[in-house]
Amino acid sequence: MILVTGATGNVGSELVTRLAAAGVPVRAMTRSPEKADFPSGVEVVAGDFDKPETLPAALDGIDRVFVVPPGYGPEGPVQERTLVTAARAAGVRHLVKLSTSGVTHGATDPLSSGHRQGEQIVRESGLAWTILRPGTFMVYLYGCAPTIRSERTMYVTEGDPVSAMIHPRDIASVAATVLINPGHEGRTYTLTGGEALSPQRQAEVVGAALGQQVRVVERTRAETQAEFDRLGWGGPRLEALLELKRQSAAWDWKISDSVEELTGSAPLTLHDWVEENIHIFG
Repeated sequence: MILVTGATGNVGSELVTRLAAAGVPVRAMTRSPEKADFPSGVEVVAGDFDKPETLPAALDGIDRVFVVPPGYGPEGPVQERTLVTAARAAGVRHLVKLSTSGVTHGATDPLSSGHRQGEQIVRESGLAWTILRPGTFMVYLYGCAPTIRSERTMYVTEGDPVSAMIHPRDIASVAATVLINPGHEGRTYTLTGGEALSPQRQAEVVGAALGQQVRVVERTRAETQAEFDRLGWGGPRLEALLELKRQSAAWDWKISDSVEELTGSAPLTLHDWVEENIHIFG
């Protein structure tokens, strides 16, 4: 049986659905099982990386785990250490960790650094492992939706990179492939979409779907931080994300063939994602 942690997240929810559709026994771990909405046949279990006492029950009878840590604080990858300890005790054979492409390209921002340390813990666990390193998620555009909806304006931070954005469903497809099929142990895959899009081009895709022009306005980093502080979304995590985006301008445009090579299908496009989520843009 496969345990999917982060089961209600962008990738985890897609992965649970895909595994269930394939008839693979899957258990979904979430901190709030009463709020979960999964396909019939999916076993749902309460579990929390920050509550080690919840992990033995979640891992009972599990041989493969999709590892999605909830985030990295100043203390580093505590979640991976906690999970690895519990997984070894439970007899888990294979860990598939969701990481970030920043590790591939030597990024030093806090998010990439946390994932780099987390990867090390998984590699040294004594268990079989596979690392997935996706680039920018298309769901990044959720953050632009309110002003696109109200002003038909997409605010970006000065220097925002040209990005080979990836659909979470493609990450889930790759994860399902490496969890179900042997031969991926000890491998690391960098995952991207199939085209590199500037912020202007991203706005054009959204505008085409809406049938209206969406203009792009650049903010300085300080202006972006001030706006998110006003909305209550600021703090260290935002600072870390902005630093990752600043550094990623050097590589976020690079396209990997891993999605098609592993799944046999070309990556989904930003047009696909926008059409599926057009309601958020109004």
